[in-house]
Parts: sequence; C-alpha cells; structure tokens
Amino acid sequence: MRITFYLLSIFLSFQALAAKVEVEVIGMTCGMCVESITKELTATEKADKISVSLENKKAYLEEVKGKKMSDTELRAAIKKAGYETGKIIRKQ
Repeated sequence: MRITFYLLSIFLSFQALAAKVEVEVIGMTCGMCVESITKELTATEKADKISVSLENKKAYLEEVKGKKMSDTELRAAIKKAGYETGKIIRKQ
C-alpha cells in the first residue's frame, strides 16, 4: 500500500510541473516590443516567469500550474501585441 501511494504521489508531482515554453517572435525590434509582448502574455493569467529576449527574438515562459496555454492562445496574445509567431517549443 505504501509503495502504491508513493508511486502515485511521484506521478502526480510530475503532472503538476509547469511546462516551459519557448516561442519564436517575428518583428521585434526594440525594448517597447519586449514590454508589449510581456504585458500581453501576463494578461492571459496562464503564463509565469515570462522573459522576452530581443537579441534571440524569442519569448520564454512557464505555464501557470493547472492552467495550460494552447498554441492558439500563445499566438493570439503575441498577435495582440502586434507581432507574429514562429516555432513554439514545449519542454516539461
């Protein structure tokens, strides 16, 4: 019984981990671009630990635990800021 409980708790803890997401952003040219993308991603309330790199032309974030953000939602938030998206990479 203890082993079953232990394995279940390990499984659930892995399920609760927030996914790390990397999004290619097309059209960023300045610090204001970074600010507007950060603002829109924050407004979704599904993104945490947001970092936007002008140099790499990418946005990095972690999904809020229990609030998965779809690719469509990510693209919509960045489009609302005025930019297009390229590749989206998800890591657990």
